[in-house]
Amino acid sequence: MGIKEVILYIIFFIAGLAVGSFLGVVVYRLPRKLSIVRPPSFCPECNKKIPFYDNIPLLSYIILKGRCRYCKSKIPLSVFLIELITGILFVLNFMFFGLTIKTTAGIIFSCALIAVSFIDIEFRIIPNVIVFPLTLVGLAFSIFLDPSEWWMPLAFSAGAFLFMLIVHLISPKGMGMGDVKLSLMAGAYLVRSVIPALFIGFLAGSIYGVSLIIAKKGSLKQTMPFGPFISFGCIISLFWGNNILKWYLSFLN
Repeated sequence: MGIKEVILYIIFFIAGLAVGSFLGVVVYRLPRKLSIVRPPSFCPECNKKIPFYDNIPLLSYIILKGRCRYCKSKIPLSVFLIELITGILFVLNFMFFGLTIKTTAGIIFSCALIAVSFIDIEFRIIPNVIVFPLTLVGLAFSIFLDPSEWWMPLAFSAGAFLFMLIVHLISPKGMGMGDVKLSLMAGAYLVRSVIPALFIGFLAGSIYGVSLIIAKKGSLKQTMPFGPFISFGCIISLFWGNNILKWYLSFLN
């Protein structure tokens, strides 16, 4: 690995941390119907404005030991995790796709998945204002990247939506409409790879649910946010989806 490549990795990671800091704002404010632009960052407990030196991604959380400088209230761990995960996914997109349009599409998709996952965990909702506009963006990217098969993103996006809608109609308590709409966005970006994405999402969700039951921390009637599991499947398929499909199809030949 050359110096130029190392520098690019560092740039992508730092850029990811900065975007992750913004995503933390989105995750906190959007479900609460607050502006994501104004006011500047503030502590939700004491309402003190957070100075720039306390708003450095990752470092500020570590230096402050996860607490507000003024009122000493705990800063949610999710703030740190969102920044770290975003930085890592920026690097992975560059690692897999290089300096290409596909990297831009992958980064936008990854950021959307991070936002909806953390919002779903806390509020049990997946905001339309994220999913629907970014579905259109995903379709535009996919069609631009492969205009000869322009219909494929439309078909897989609609197909994923219909499949999840059927699951929702069969088990409305187990699958919310937010998850159904999230699959629409997933199909727009992943196209064929949405198939392993949904499979991995269902598998991960099932393993988690069974683990809770075994640990006696959950029950069959308990609902849980499914968006993070779909998002996990989408991230895996974004980078390895084609290989997973080829591996599976090799057993059919």
